Amino acid sequence: MLILDVSNSTKAPPEIYNHLSHIERKLRDLNSDENKLYMNYRMGEELFILSSQPHYTILLAFYAKSLWPASDFPLKCSFHTVDDSYPEYNPDRWDHPSIKAVRESLQTIKKSKVQDFSSPDMPKGIEIALMYATDIFRTVTPLQQEVMQYYLTGITQKEIAKLTKRSVSTISKHVHASRVKQLTEIIDYVSEQYELN
Repeated sequence: MLILDVSNSTKAPPEIYNHLSHIERKLRDLNSDENKLYMNYRMGEELFILSSQPHYTILLAFYAKSLWPASDFPLKCSFHTVDDSYPEYNPDRWDHPSIKAVRESLQTIKKSKVQDFSSPDMPKGIEIALMYATDIFRTVTPLQQEVMQYYLTGITQKEIAKLTKRSVSTISKHVHASRVKQLTEIIDYVSEQYELN
């Protein structure tokens, strides 16, 4: 499961909810027969997500963060995998005890300046990697974020230059400045730790 929550949402402009809806649509596009995804809003501005694939929600959290444009209102992500079957009935009625643990874990980072990711019983190595990822996501400019999104899909800098109508040297500078290569290493590390392919 994954809960996405907008920090300081009471002070956020109305377009914040448009951003959250955009992320919801992008995440819904990842639904497949092999990996079932369920999404619904809970507790106001929280987007609650269930995935049938173990530990997949951490990758969904990275994807959501790469799309999130409002650095003044960080998107907080609390994820967890439990040893239980994906509910075959209406997931709105799925009330696993670990939902409370995920929500409590989220509360611990709600006002954090250094961490946008949480999980009950998160290993220290993962926690440190996610602190670094938080710093990367929070410091990119809009163009660097766009370059990051393209880079993470695996296309070349030349192709990114064409898509953004910028020179290859400009894109190369933004790849470096966005620290997307370090972010890729973090994603690889987290994927390896959680045995994701």
